[in-house]
Amino acid sequence: MKKLLTSILILCTSTLVLGQTGECGTVNTAADNEIIRQFIASAKTNNLNKALGDTIVPVKFHIISYSNGASAIDSTSVFNELDLVNAYFTNAGIEFQHCGAIDYIYDDNYAYFEKYTDEVICDANDIVDVLNIYFTPYIYKVSGVDTTSLCGYAYTTSLTKNRILMKNSCAVNGSTLPHEIGHYFSLAHTHSTSSGDELVNGSNCVTAGDQLCDTPADPTLSTSIVNSSCIYTGTAQDANGDFYNPEARNIMSYSRKSCRTLFSPQQYARMNTYLLNYRNYLVCPSFVSVKENDNEIRFSIAPNPTLGEAFILIENNLINAQYSISDITGKLICSNKVKQKKINISEYINQTGVYFISITTPAGVITKKLIKQ
Repeated sequence: MKKLLTSILILCTSTLVLGQTGECGTVNTAADNEIIRQFIASAKTNNLNKALGDTIVPVKFHIISYSNGASAIDSTSVFNELDLVNAYFTNAGIEFQHCGAIDYIYDDNYAYFEKYTDEVICDANDIVDVLNIYFTPYIYKVSGVDTTSLCGYAYTTSLTKNRILMKNSCAVNGSTLPHEIGHYFSLAHTHSTSSGDELVNGSNCVTAGDQLCDTPADPTLSTSIVNSSCIYTGTAQDANGDFYNPEARNIMSYSRKSCRTLFSPQQYARMNTYLLNYRNYLVCPSFVSVKENDNEIRFSIAPNPTLGEAFILIENNLINAQYSISDITGKLICSNKVKQKKINISEYINQTGVYFISITTPAGVITKKLIKQ
């Protein structure tokens, strides 16, 4: 089936061989909903919605392409998208940092990625306790005789499958990656009906829809009922006969992708609580937050991005510290002892691209990204 479909797609990529183009392949099962319901109840009982604080979430990019390297997504574009994601998630007290170098997977068998079936490649390449994000030229799901193209999908409650799958053409549009990460941190679609249909008057907002009361009831948005000014133009009514008035800019909706630019305050609070109390195991094995007196690692890189010179600026006294520079492929460019608080690294970044700067002490490692333009 997969070989036949792949051959057809190679010949007919501009046709409707895949059927309708799907938005999001994330599906919450009844078991998922029960886990989230229990978690929400526990969070409320124990008053876990504390003030938001920055928490590092490690991510690992896996770029899938054909065996010859064709159709691989541009690495700079995905790092730029990660910067945008960080801007969206700062109000949730979350900062995403890339864990090590990008993992490149050159394999024709996974360029047309079948949902679930092809996750054997993920099982083999996932970094444990890190959010693994896979970028592949195509994602599709097969249901009987129907085949549907997907933009991406995520796992909402699994503690072992810390992964998101992204179709390249959707991955850097400014809203699909934040959408899937929202699922990973427990958010449902604003039009979700798995817990019942939410009423426009908000009387059942705690238990129905996405179970959040500051995201208005949503009849399932689409480009046909949201205009280019991001205004809902539909005329659907709920069970009471009330007309829907959804938020067409919410990232967890099916609105136009260019319109999806915000999370609600309750969505931010939910994600922060879910991270701190459900996904608090996430850690990158290559960097550990170091906070031990004078050994605390505090440094910056400036200017960043840079057109020419760049400096590592050490903000405290580091004992037995080393700095290292790697390129986007993970190749080590240099490794030296920290001898002063301002280190000129310009000679090591003589080509345009993305670099990783690491400071290492006996207590741990911190890695930051530098962009050379």
